[in-house]
Amino acid sequence: MARHIPSRFRSKLSEVQDAVQAALAGNARHFGIGGEAASGVRLVAAEVDGHAVVLSLWTQPPDVVELCGDAAYPAAGALLAVDEPQARSLSEKGVLVDLSQFTRSEAYPGVYYALVDHASPAQLHKLLHRLIPQLEPHDDRTLIA
Repeated sequence: MARHIPSRFRSKLSEVQDAVQAALAGNARHFGIGGEAASGVRLVAAEVDGHAVVLSLWTQPPDVVELCGDAAYPAAGALLAVDEPQARSLSEKGVLVDLSQFTRSEAYPGVYYALVDHASPAQLHKLLHRLIPQLEPHDDRTLIA
């Protein structure tokens, strides 16, 4: 598998971070998976106490490897990422994003990720409830994909 050129990946990471910032300004909802913010990256949005939480879902193996900072491809189907500034901002608003449940990217400090086996809406939603303990419980029929 060819490794990404760091400058291209940094550009893609910046593009995704800009899309996350734009999504944070939009309407918050309990859970939703948006379209591609960049090639192979979708945004996963949640809402806690009226505050939007937006994580990026990376599904292309070279991107996952790049964020993990490891040449060996991790045994995962995708990677769910959040950046430290958003987690800090949410914490200031009283919303806990449990960074202890994430791994800090060695290659891209300030980015935290959680590996997922299968990126189905149900699995992502279940993971969000673990990562964001204040996410309100609800009927699974309300999942939006």
